Amino acid sequence: MRLLEPIEQLESKEEHLRKQVNALPENQKREFYHRQSKQLKDPDTYAALNWLFVGGFHHCYLGKYALFALEISLLTISMVGFFLGHSSALVILALLVIYELPQLFFSQKIARQYNYQLSCRIFEDVSNPH
Repeated sequence: MRLLEPIEQLESKEEHLRKQVNALPENQKREFYHRQSKQLKDPDTYAALNWLFVGGFHHCYLGKYALFALEISLLTISMVGFFLGHSSALVILALLVIYELPQLFFSQKIARQYNYQLSCRIFEDVSNPH
């Protein structure tokens, strides 16, 4: 995901994809929207998960289970280390905050970029039947 991609650029890409989908034959267009409706992620839900839950639970919503496992593991290790008095625990926690903070503020864009990439894959599958 490109956090610094201008929202206008993303909107332009989304509009271009909409035009491509609308140019498909009716049966392919129906298939595209059917598949897309089952797989799209709500940007508001992703943002809420990001804002309300600590530990990377928002990654699960987008199917990034390995990233979630890594973040929750590092958070657990840092919390245990903190309670045991290890100074390195604060470093781990600080690095997690530095990594997560941009994702927190750009959560809507991240979900939209995910949906765009997903829609592109569905479009390719539908428009090029094997």
